[in-house]
Amino acid sequence: MIKMIGTAYKRDDFTTEEFFRYWRDVHAPITAKAPGIRGYVVSEVISKYHGEQDVDGFVELWWDDEEALKRAMDSPEEAAAWEDVANYAKTTGTFWVAKEHVYIPPPIIGPGSLSRQVWLG
Repeated sequence: MIKMIGTAYKRDDFTTEEFFRYWRDVHAPITAKAPGIRGYVVSEVISKYHGEQDVDGFVELWWDDEEALKRAMDSPEEAAAWEDVANYAKTTGTFWVAKEHVYIPPPIIGPGSLSRQVWLG
């Protein structure tokens, strides 16, 4: 599997709570419709440990391979997701496609803040 990792910055007119509420309740269900998506994780930054860059959040999205990612990126569903970003976030985020090497797997503790209903529509 491969994943796309990106930085996220809230719009100046959004509070942190409004930003993540919109992401969870509006944007995530749009993104979940992308064909072939295998995973979707949003991480809220609660403090900076080291470094110069400030960011509000990170997003990780998984696909089976680069071909599946390309099909998703070329789809109208993914176009709708990218179009929605400006409704709650700055469009200056940086995104990378990465191959993950897991040395200590994180515990599986549940679906996070998204209910199964959000994913299934």
